[in-house]
Amino acid sequence: MIADRLFDLLPLMFGVLGGGVVAVQMMTHTRQRLRRSRRQHEGQHNRVTAASRGVRERAATTLALRREEQQMRRELARLNQQIEDGERQAEREKATESQIYVFDERKNMGDQAYVFQISHTDFNSLARNAPDEVVKSWRSGRRYMVWAASEKMAMAKAGMRFNADKGYRVSAPAPFEGDPEAF
Repeated sequence: MIADRLFDLLPLMFGVLGGGVVAVQMMTHTRQRLRRSRRQHEGQHNRVTAASRGVRERAATTLALRREEQQMRRELARLNQQIEDGERQAEREKATESQIYVFDERKNMGDQAYVFQISHTDFNSLARNAPDEVVKSWRSGRRYMVWAASEKMAMAKAGMRFNADKGYRVSAPAPFEGDPEAF
């Protein structure tokens, strides 16, 4: 009887045993899938972390480069302004500077430097293709320096070189102020 009962319960026991084996297999398979998922998740997380770190580093580098570029632009603007200021200053100095031409470098003992204002109202008649700047400078008058023993000698030298018959006007000589040896 007990044996009969055991035989009757045998299919049930095999069913429970088979169900347990299937449950163990499913649990094992589920654990393997969970481990594989965790490894994939960790790998993905590591890649995202590395990519995020790379992006942050590039962003920091980009920001530093932009700041440096802005600083260079400010420096360039400041230097351009200084250049413009320097050019304006040079133009002002050039405009106020009165150029002195030396037409006689021969100097005897005891000679003095004299300065003349020499002009020509129609310089184009003497030099037909002269540039406009040269024609303007002759109209407004050029300053010339000559070495001579006296004012009279200085006038004679200037008169020979810049003849009134050719249209030149020679002012009275004035002693040169400053160091004539610089010329």
